[in-house]
Amino acid sequence: MVVFSYLIFAIVYFFVGIEPSNIYLSLFRFLVVYMFGPLVLSSMYGLAVAMLFGTKKISFFAILIIWITTGPMTTELFIHFFIKVHANDWKSLLFIGKHAIQHIYDSYIGFEVDRGNELKLFTWFLVFFGIIFMLSLRWVLTKSERNAVVKVLLVLPLFVVASAYGAVQSNTKAFTRADQTMEIDDYRKMNEDVKTDLRYDIESYAISLNEKQATVHIKFSRMETTKPTFQLYHAYPIKWIKSNRQQVEFTRNGDIVTVYLPERTSSLIFRYDIVDTSLIPYTNGRTVLLADKAWYPKKRESQMLTVYEFKIIGTNYRLTLDTFTDRFFPKEKHAFTLKVDGDVLFCNLPKRGEVYYGKAQAVTLIKGQGNQLVYKGYQITYPADWPDMGERVSTVVPQLEKAFQDVRQLAQTDVSRLPKRIVFSSFGLSSFMTDDHLIYNTNDLYAIDQYILDRNFYEEMLFLSVPPKGSLIMYHEWISLAIRWLMQKNELSAIEWVSKSYLFVAQPLSVQKQIESIYKSFQPLSLEQKQQFLRTWYEKMDETWTWEQVLQLVKESGTIGDLH
Repeated sequence: MVVFSYLIFAIVYFFVGIEPSNIYLSLFRFLVVYMFGPLVLSSMYGLAVAMLFGTKKISFFAILIIWITTGPMTTELFIHFFIKVHANDWKSLLFIGKHAIQHIYDSYIGFEVDRGNELKLFTWFLVFFGIIFMLSLRWVLTKSERNAVVKVLLVLPLFVVASAYGAVQSNTKAFTRADQTMEIDDYRKMNEDVKTDLRYDIESYAISLNEKQATVHIKFSRMETTKPTFQLYHAYPIKWIKSNRQQVEFTRNGDIVTVYLPERTSSLIFRYDIVDTSLIPYTNGRTVLLADKAWYPKKRESQMLTVYEFKIIGTNYRLTLDTFTDRFFPKEKHAFTLKVDGDVLFCNLPKRGEVYYGKAQAVTLIKGQGNQLVYKGYQITYPADWPDMGERVSTVVPQLEKAFQDVRQLAQTDVSRLPKRIVFSSFGLSSFMTDDHLIYNTNDLYAIDQYILDRNFYEEMLFLSVPPKGSLIMYHEWISLAIRWLMQKNELSAIEWVSKSYLFVAQPLSVQKQIESIYKSFQPLSLEQKQQFLRTWYEKMDETWTWEQVLQLVKESGTIGDLH
């Protein structure tokens, strides 16, 4: 049955355009875990119930109750319980299905299947095997047979415990809702006003990744402190930090690491483990270490992620916005040497022999399930589950180029041209742009060539390329009005009710009225007047700017003639 189902899925995958790769092997493994495994267990349920109740009518209800409480839909039927169960919690043994039926595949990470899933199934197989053996004692005919069954039953609990322990320890956090919530809560509680000391300059990094063990050798061009601080993801346990071959003391406050040096030094060595987390999964040998994450020590003064909370006016609901804090400064470049074991799908550094080496603002490394192609000088990396990318790329890349140039007509961008290395994803990645590579996460199920016609495409391009200025709400409203201009310029319809930023509803009513007046005054302007207004607003916008000033500016723009 599982082979037949696999053939159907594989044929469909092939004909819709999914390229031959190890995703087809992963698909088979996924079906074995979530189709064949439950099928075997259900047969064992039935056998155990038949041995216990025989042909009594209660046997049907017993099977039904067992299947409801332990079957693959358990996490949906009892969602309020399982949404709080962490990957490494023993309660995760209470279900054999997926964490969420809507979320089974992450770009580059693959299907929700790992050694923990398989050990969990094996654990329940042993449990029901033991129950069947125990019930079979009533039909044992000889003493030797009885002794053999008893010996098996005495040894079996050891295997059950060992298998269950292995399952709990091996479960990935990539798809676990409880771990995702916990990570956000951890950042919500972190101290944002951590004392930092950045009186140093980094000259180069030498990074070595041996499976999950990371060794980072940092050389400094300037060091004017004995208490330098670095940003390193708090979930990565540091084994030691060395200066001049001697281990030195350090403390951690969230993602900020303070190193205590006996004297100033020209280099430091960090040794730590890259572990599996919901924020940066590492499972089945696959991980996505993005440049905007602190997967190696960085010269930064803030936590890696900031969580903003806003109360919706007139309700008890709250909005949550979590964003990665890293910005890539044009003049900030370091020499990187990266040595990594295993197969690497993408790295923004050029490969030279056995290592990746070059100067860059930051480094992205992807060891995962995906494909690549080259189109007019662009190196395109895309998930293994994306069909017909070879045909779609001729639509996508020109539209990216055009959107980027359109954005540059409104504001000065972080980079002057679209990077030649582009990584696409559907879910699981954050989006950002450096001068040498672009990570673009659609967060959408639409095909990429359909997605680019959507409002979200222009919104993403603005956030990627235009640095934040002014207050958070003002920057977001500028983005929203800029989206209107971009869509009008490209003759696409802007949906009125989604045009304001989603932070709008968290503003006081007086501010909402001011913002609505700005939108009302903006709408009748010509395309050129809107462009001039947006450009001037962004140039002048800072933390002191008020909505009255913006309203005055948009009204003045209506009296200015069209640009020529």
